[in-house]
Amino acid sequence: MATEAMSRVHDRIRASGHKALVSLFCLTGGRSNDLLHRLVAARHPPLPLDDLDDVAAPIAAQLRERGYCVFERRVPADVCERLLAFALAEEAEVSGVRAVYERGEPRGVRYDFSEETILRSGDAQALMADREFLAVAQAYLECRPLLDFAAMWWHTAWSAQPDKKAGQWFHFDMDRIKWLKFFIYLTDVGPDDGPHTFVAGSHRTGGIPRSILKKGQVRIDDAEVRRAYAADDIVELWGPRGTIIAEDTRGLHKGAAVRAGDRLVLQLQYSDSRFGANYPRPAGAVLTPALRDAARRYPGVYAGYA
Repeated sequence: MATEAMSRVHDRIRASGHKALVSLFCLTGGRSNDLLHRLVAARHPPLPLDDLDDVAAPIAAQLRERGYCVFERRVPADVCERLLAFALAEEAEVSGVRAVYERGEPRGVRYDFSEETILRSGDAQALMADREFLAVAQAYLECRPLLDFAAMWWHTAWSAQPDKKAGQWFHFDMDRIKWLKFFIYLTDVGPDDGPHTFVAGSHRTGGIPRSILKKGQVRIDDAEVRRAYAADDIVELWGPRGTIIAEDTRGLHKGAAVRAGDRLVLQLQYSDSRFGANYPRPAGAVLTPALRDAARRYPGVYAGYA
């Protein structure tokens, strides 16, 4: 009972800290995050990944300027095919129930896989162990990153209207102090398939106008975003399966509504710390040799899984 009570207290403290993080971001336009990140980064010096500097540095430079970068490399087709088959066989959360997604017969806009489910895929674990992702995250965060969270979901054509809860209205994330996400398209994504959409430059400090921030962390309609930014800055990211997008989702972003077919995405998040939202940790995961080896080489990075 005492352990349960302490856990509840810890959760309340964590929730209060996360609420304060969001409030300060909206009040300062991001300056509070910048200050906190400098303090955190000073305690976690970068890892020895110098052999990947030539790859990671130009990607990090584009991320600082625009907030996103589409990789030249792609995830191999056979990996995408196996992950697609996996996502068509495993249950996901949709409309408050668990179900296997049947293409052409969706039961909701979004099907979310739990992290425990994702970790049953050896291909997902191999991507989690990818050193290039780690090097890019480190170059951008300028400290040792933590592999914080893996997610995977389907977006479907169940509704023609953009769904707020499914992330199809513009919004900014604020679960951590500073982080970087990698989105991997596991299906071909064109203009009708719900392409990921990002407002270039909105990730910078002061990049989101006060008129939006004063509302707090809410969903924002397209009309308000178009009034605040130049049309060229609102970028729809199309690409064939295997496309990799790195993005600082402190900037405004959304997944466009799917008009036909569906879209399957795998997401990996690297953070400077775990201060903020309380993500449930996966229990009882059996690590593949690739992820187990990565956890041995970089124990701080994969502490949530090893």
